[in-house]
Amino acid sequence: MQTFCIGLTGGIGAGKSTVANMFQPFGASVIDVDAVGHSVLEQFSKEYLEIVNVFGEEILNSDKTINRSRLAQIVFKSESELAKLEAIIHPGINNRLLGLLEKQTSSITILDMAVLVEQPLAQINGVPLYQKVIVVEASYERRIERLKLRGLTKEDADARMQSQATNEERRQVADLIICNDNSLQKLQLRISTCWKTLCGWIND
Repeated sequence: MQTFCIGLTGGIGAGKSTVANMFQPFGASVIDVDAVGHSVLEQFSKEYLEIVNVFGEEILNSDKTINRSRLAQIVFKSESELAKLEAIIHPGINNRLLGLLEKQTSSITILDMAVLVEQPLAQINGVPLYQKVIVVEASYERRIERLKLRGLTKEDADARMQSQATNEERRQVADLIICNDNSLQKLQLRISTCWKTLCGWIND
């Protein structure tokens, strides 16, 4: 793998995808890990066939695509059912990420991933595909404000935050923390400074 891989994560509403995209003009490639996760469920993929075999055809829509909300209702009521699903999906995501990283030509590739601390994603045989971790943070108030603009109620936003890792847990794995509490202009200045840090990582 020629590219230097960085895992970038943060809690919902912190602005991790905004940060990831701000690194692109400097020359970084960005891979959306959520999008890769969705591709695993595409019709007639290896994982799709396994999921249908395990959970039955009642999780399918009339056009044979997976009904994500129906599947979610099953797995989020039972830890054992969730574990079955993750055992199918996670290796599929990880293998696709490895394939994508092997094709990258940019010197730095950023994995934009909501789940880094919570699950063994972007790992092959327990070894992370990323060499460094960036964590994006924002205050609780600012995150709630942003999530309300997305149409979430405060209760929904709180529930989603509670289901994720805490700031403390993310900080334990962070090589770099970016605070995103201020304006986009201030964030852009911070990203410019951070880019020098990222380039330094390559040369370490």
